Amino acid sequence: MSKILITGPTGCIGAATVNQLIQLGADEIVGFSRSADRSRLEHDIELVKGDIADGTSVRAAVQQVRPTHIIHLAAFQTPDCQSQPFRGLDINVAGTIHLFQAAAELDSLERLVNASSSAVYGPRAAHPAGEITVRHPVVPGSMYSYWKICGEGIAEAFHMESGVPTVSLRLATTYGPGRDAGYTSAPTTALKAAGLGLPFALPYRGREHYHYVHDVAVGFAQACLANETFSGSGTFNLRGQTADLAAFLELANQHTDAPLTIPDDAVDTPFVYDLENTEVLDTFPDMPLTPLADGIAASIAFFKEQAACGKLSADDL
Repeated sequence: MSKILITGPTGCIGAATVNQLIQLGADEIVGFSRSADRSRLEHDIELVKGDIADGTSVRAAVQQVRPTHIIHLAAFQTPDCQSQPFRGLDINVAGTIHLFQAAAELDSLERLVNASSSAVYGPRAAHPAGEITVRHPVVPGSMYSYWKICGEGIAEAFHMESGVPTVSLRLATTYGPGRDAGYTSAPTTALKAAGLGLPFALPYRGREHYHYVHDVAVGFAQACLANETFSGSGTFNLRGQTADLAAFLELANQHTDAPLTIPDDAVDTPFVYDLENTEVLDTFPDMPLTPLADGIAASIAFFKEQAACGKLSADDL
């Protein structure tokens, strides 16, 4: 019987992952969150209230739930880590340590999945031409990327100490329904504008590596429950696809009369792209990859429905 504890269950990726865990047959799911906002959740799961930065509440939650699997998604996003570095340290590093230390006391745990980020690679210019694999060097360029490297190390140390398998998934730009926070939420904001029939100008230009939110959720759910023979501590690039932002907007503009544009003074994107995903498919072969055109079309259709029923307005841009 699977009993899954998921941190950050009320956020964009967390709520979508809950839905996918249920579809994969998870027997019980418990969320650990500071927020009681259930607006993104489609299912009525139990929520344990607490702060990931508070070791006492984390340990109490883990002891209360005694999960067989843990998915760790709770995190401070990039802009917040830069403006509040010590709060970012408390959440992204100390919080991760609290969770893994509490998990080490369990005798029932079968796997722990940790959310990492492609930010660990630094800028695209730091790497030679071609796809970037998990064997490429990490080049942290922000507080957030430093914290995510720490998280991967904590996961490996936990595996060495406990023998429990761990998976760290590196992801880049998640887009689609529910995405509303973080620097890379700008492409989704453009899709919201398309749903509202309003013009929108992106703040940066260049190439990005995109993950449709549904694919991200399935990826974390499968990393948690699929391939029962996996027994190590693995770090993987989550499946996604690279495209220029201009191409992203060209696809989006097919679904709206209001122009989505990139202004002449937009800054160059600092993000890495061309992430290789062979290794993650070798371990979790059923992870999906929604074509960019399909994910954009589905997202705009969703936002148009939200606008029509008054759940999305210009204030949300």
